[in-house]
Amino acid sequence: MDTPALSQAAPLPRPPRPVDKPDGRVSHSRLRRGGALFAGSHFLGMALGFAGSMMLVRVARPEQVASYLMLLQAATALGLVLQLGLGPATLRFAPVSRGQGGEQATGLLRRRLFSIQFGIWALIVPPLVLFWPSIARALHAPDLATAAPFLITSAVLASLGQLMDAYVRSFRLYSVAAPLGHFAPRALIFGGFVALWMSGRHDLPWELLICIYLGSQLAVALGYALALRWTTPMESSEPREAHLPPGVRTILGTTTAMGMRAAIAVLFLSSDLWLLSWARPEDKVAVAVYGIAARVMQIMASLPGIANFLIPQEFAVLHADGRTGEMERLARTASTAVALMSVAAFAGLAVLGRPLLDVAFGDAYAGGWTILLILAVGTLWDTASGSAGYVLQMSGRHMRLLWLTLGAAAFKLPLSVALGRLWGAHGIALATAVTLIALNVAMVRSARELVGVRTFVYLQPRKWAEVFRMLLGRAERAR
Repeated sequence: MDTPALSQAAPLPRPPRPVDKPDGRVSHSRLRRGGALFAGSHFLGMALGFAGSMMLVRVARPEQVASYLMLLQAATALGLVLQLGLGPATLRFAPVSRGQGGEQATGLLRRRLFSIQFGIWALIVPPLVLFWPSIARALHAPDLATAAPFLITSAVLASLGQLMDAYVRSFRLYSVAAPLGHFAPRALIFGGFVALWMSGRHDLPWELLICIYLGSQLAVALGYALALRWTTPMESSEPREAHLPPGVRTILGTTTAMGMRAAIAVLFLSSDLWLLSWARPEDKVAVAVYGIAARVMQIMASLPGIANFLIPQEFAVLHADGRTGEMERLARTASTAVALMSVAAFAGLAVLGRPLLDVAFGDAYAGGWTILLILAVGTLWDTASGSAGYVLQMSGRHMRLLWLTLGAAAFKLPLSVALGRLWGAHGIALATAVTLIALNVAMVRSARELVGVRTFVYLQPRKWAEVFRMLLGRAERAR
């Protein structure tokens, strides 16, 4: 079921007072600053993550690397399930709970969000503890059958961190969210791996590796908890009357649909290693090679994250105010800006990908270059399509997005199994790229039909030049 538009929610009971109208446009300077913070933190974190991967293959055998990476994918998937879409729901509801009287509205929203989060943990964690050993053995990973405590701890910390990150971002506290979400955890992991390498240990079990990962998650969660108090001065900052958040049932209906969509998306975005292990159970080296190639691919795949870090909360306010035209300009400008960087990243991976893998990880991992190129094609299309999924989410069309994602997963799984058995890791990569392209075509079309917003990149060279000037800050200075 779709949630009613936030603009129709009941305002807080308070005496009428004059409220300034919104200025009608999104601040490019604020978005540039936020984007620069995200890009700086994220790509510095990516560099540390890349260096951490180099350390990883030097302190553990390929079999241990494969187990560690598979457990991380399982923790990511479970973290999304435990979070049940509360992050996107927070980005939708929190921005329009700010304003005159926002102290009451945001406090009520926080209580409802965290009560839902605690209920999800209580519902999902106990059966997972019981059935995880059987799941691990069924997926041809018996060495991970005892990993339930690591898996659950990591997933709980991940879901809590994602919820707090979304809440902080809703208040545009990008100087907090960017380093905590991207730089800090990778820096801590890299430091842990370096310490192990310097100690002379070169045959470490996956249990020790995952403990370092858990330590980084705990430190980040504590950082977010401390940062929540900084949102208080901003609760009444918007030039509008604050609106009470929807009730628990309405939030739960919305977040369930968003959470189901996120969980299903994991099946084709974060399950490749498990699918490859299942299709080729005897080839653990291929799993390690694919895992390292996918990590290098994150350099390019993270570029759409710059836009997705900034604009969902802006979409929520623009949709509540009925400013559809500005939503489209923001969406297409963001997708074009990110596409400029993605094209350059694609060219760099095409030219330097193989020597990069060879030098950084050794000859055994250099064969992942062709896997890297296949994945890059799908990511390039994903970048060009823009934030169509967030347009659907922030406008209450989350059920359409859920069905599209379900269809993509139903298409990807059998395709991955068939191509994985036929061509191994290259088949898995091809299935992922094809599915990603098909899903983005459907989301872009749905955003235009249901919301009236186009998100695909501008096709005119003049528009690309305008976006480039905007990125340099010249467009606003000229006004």
